[in-house]
Amino acid sequence: MSFFEKNLKFISSELKDRILNLEINLETEITKSGNYTFKLDSIYFHSKYDPILESKRLSQNLKTSENYLYLFFGAGLGYTVLELLKYNKGIVFWFEPEIKILKLALTVSDFSEYLKNEKLKIILPPYHEENLYPVFKGYQAYTISFVPHKPSFEWNYYLYLEIKHLSEKFFHKKNANLATLTKFEKIWTRNLLQNLIPLQNFIPIKFLFNSISCPVLITGAGPSLHFHLQEIKMYREKFLLIAVDTSLKILTDSGIEPDLIYSVDPQSVNTSYLETYSGKSKIIFDPTTSYHSLRMFSNKQFFTDSPFGLLNFFFKDEIGKISFGGSVSTNAFSLAFEMGATEVYLVGQDLAFTDGFAHCKGAILEERLNFKETRFFRREKHNFKQLFALPKLINYSYENKKLHTNDKMKIFQTWFEENSIGKKVFNLSQTGTKLKNIEYQSFKKAFENMDSKNSINSKKNLYQIINENQIIQNSSNLKSNLEILINELSKFRNILEEGKILSEKIYSLVKFKRMNEIHSLLKKIDKIDELVSSKNGLNEMIALTIQRTILIITEGYETNLSFEEKSNSDLGIAKKSILLYEGLFNGSKLILTLLKKNLWRLNQNE
Repeated sequence: MSFFEKNLKFISSELKDRILNLEINLETEITKSGNYTFKLDSIYFHSKYDPILESKRLSQNLKTSENYLYLFFGAGLGYTVLELLKYNKGIVFWFEPEIKILKLALTVSDFSEYLKNEKLKIILPPYHEENLYPVFKGYQAYTISFVPHKPSFEWNYYLYLEIKHLSEKFFHKKNANLATLTKFEKIWTRNLLQNLIPLQNFIPIKFLFNSISCPVLITGAGPSLHFHLQEIKMYREKFLLIAVDTSLKILTDSGIEPDLIYSVDPQSVNTSYLETYSGKSKIIFDPTTSYHSLRMFSNKQFFTDSPFGLLNFFFKDEIGKISFGGSVSTNAFSLAFEMGATEVYLVGQDLAFTDGFAHCKGAILEERLNFKETRFFRREKHNFKQLFALPKLINYSYENKKLHTNDKMKIFQTWFEENSIGKKVFNLSQTGTKLKNIEYQSFKKAFENMDSKNSINSKKNLYQIINENQIIQNSSNLKSNLEILINELSKFRNILEEGKILSEKIYSLVKFKRMNEIHSLLKKIDKIDELVSSKNGLNEMIALTIQRTILIITEGYETNLSFEEKSNSDLGIAKKSILLYEGLFNGSKLILTLLKKNLWRLNQNE
């Protein structure tokens, strides 16, 4: 049986069909050592003398461990792949956009052993970020090593570079998601539950949907906003103005009053954006916004639905969903179109450190440095730290000037570009990042000849909605719901505690190989598992507090399992059971405490 036939036995039918129907039209050459090499456009993909010796040298430069995931971007005939797999326990993902090269490799080398035990996984085009999630599911505990194949890059640099960048972006986003969950999951829960009482007097955002028919201007707090303040004032009557909370002070200091202000940040420091505001604009709050912010405003503000199911336990009627893109600006963008904007204009949406600044002059976060600045902590140092908190990347402005950006802002950039397709969206900041599908327009071209009638009528409609006083106002229902939930959750917590104790006992028995004592405990934990699974509503409520734990269990996100637990699957399963029940139990304790605080406050107000 040929190498090609042996290899094909362990390749998926989809890949097999693509490979079999392809003509190679590549010629190999015999090297002095008797192995094969080949060339494309005068580029040799392996040594002309000894490809095996070359691959040994290359593999020696790679750290080897069973906890490594090696991503090869091109590998020629796969000599380094084979060399690496022979001497370590890591897993190789081979990205090969040029399928004829892969077919040639499968013809001249035997990969069947590693394809069979799934130590080698071959990934063919098309390559899209969403396709990588199932590919890398369960491998987040591994250390990632990127291995670009130099001759492949020399032959077609951009073809292979695109895959490398996509993979880097994918893993960075996964790590960022985990870091976000670690930092915010309990803050989100705390804010949402502590916001329940003030939200009773707020208006659901759904009443703003399809309420206008005019242009909308959205102000971000990027450095370029400073240069457009006079133009915003000049054409103020021509559009409805939505300000993200970070830009509010900059606008009000210039005498500009927004129509709506959007606030989403869960951190208490962000309350400072709003604490000095006393204007007439209405504020749109995400339910997970810092509870300090909501308590500063008594009634008739707006609030949106939350992606977390916890809110649905207290508000049975539709609230109104806004598409989330990871920042307050993306939320404001989504709201503008939900409201019925004829066009959306962006200003101060730099998505870059324009002129070396993180924010527009006069932004609250910059002003706070007046109180923090010392001989040993200068504002220039603070700004420098922001610029280089993440690796520097390069973007280009509409003026084709280089801009300093980073991965975080690249994520928002992609969101704006993808969500602007087929919509009338314009960027009024020429010095900010050039966005695909969003053309630049000057204020003069956009608004000079525009009739302000639609804008004025839309604002009147907006104020009419506010004056209709369509607030929730169901404190009695809230109190009743709280009492029911506290009772149910208290009982559920006892079940979770029992599951936690049983999981710890099972773990101990598995560890010390006392398997004859484990069967009765397994039956008990099975009953508890079924009981916990049947409590869908309570599980969903607690899930918000343990997102990180859920990802650890379902996707192997972190190295929470020891080497012993990874080697022994039974021990690993027992450890995951402990993690799950600990997370659920601790989450239920946190929620119970917050629910009881809300009930106490309602009783005090009676």
